Amino acid sequence: MRCLTLILTGIFSLSAFGFIEPPMPAWDAEKRQQMIEEGWLAGGSLLDFESAPEDEKEGPSVILKPTAEELALEEEDENVVSEEYLADYFAERPAGHLVDPQGLISSRNRKDLDSFLAYHSGDSSIEMFVYVFGKDQEIPGDVREEEVVERLYSAGKPAVILYYYMGAPQRSAMYLSPIITDAVSAAEQRRALQSSVYRAADNSKPFGQLEAFLVQMSIRIYWMERMAEGTAEETMETVPEGRQARSFAKNTKEEPVAAQSVPSWAKITGSVVAAVVGLLLFLWSAFMWLRARARFKFPEFEVEPRLGASHAAGIGAVISFSSTAIPPAKQRDQVPDYMRRA
Repeated sequence: MRCLTLILTGIFSLSAFGFIEPPMPAWDAEKRQQMIEEGWLAGGSLLDFESAPEDEKEGPSVILKPTAEELALEEEDENVVSEEYLADYFAERPAGHLVDPQGLISSRNRKDLDSFLAYHSGDSSIEMFVYVFGKDQEIPGDVREEEVVERLYSAGKPAVILYYYMGAPQRSAMYLSPIITDAVSAAEQRRALQSSVYRAADNSKPFGQLEAFLVQMSIRIYWMERMAEGTAEETMETVPEGRQARSFAKNTKEEPVAAQSVPSWAKITGSVVAAVVGLLLFLWSAFMWLRARARFKFPEFEVEPRLGASHAAGIGAVISFSSTAIPPAKQRDQVPDYMRRA
């Protein structure tokens, strides 16, 4: 009995010090089946390979990168004019001549453009409308420019419609109202657009380019007026004498001064005045040249002898004249010699 007690005591002592581990817990078969039916089992996804998802069995997922064509399409979509501005651009004929719903032009420059375009509209029989877009922007494909021009500008005063891209004048496009399309040849339209683009290229600033572009286009529209009236030939290329380019009223609140033709009588008068002024300048130059080359001759006088000699060593004689206003050659009388010794 004593030996049995000692054996049991040793077993409990070894268990307490960790030499004998207690048995592992085991799942109850009914409890395990219940947990599986409920859809949850701790560590089931790691131990049971048959329940792994199909995509995990096939291997890791592959990340696909967009192709160059897809990137180009995305970039093109970013440059397309947003739909929120399409109605402001193309829904109806604009009230003003400058169409810039995106605000690409500053308020100060906008005033100058509005004044210039308003003056052009009042002075010319052909209006000029300017649609401003960004440098790299594209008009949506469902917008047909010809349809917009025919729908908005078929009635009313004839107009030139310009699509201008800030910073890229070479992308500009020009359209005419149907009423003057037949009167203005395609060659003249092309020349007008090219000359305006060339003039804009002389400036490096975006607004300066737009300003030069519109000034040149305003001049070219003058020929379009004459073509529409039937008084001009298609081959005409130079601006009529006296026709001046309209300029912007920069930094002022005044409107541009109207360009007027100089009458023939004014040209003749100007030529006469220029000839008279040239003649006077020539006579004045000749007079100054002769005066610079003038030489004066002084009369010869006999000097009275001093101490019996004709002259004295180291002592000169003073010749004085009575008047400083009369040339010496016309004076023959000397004034009293105040330096004469007694």
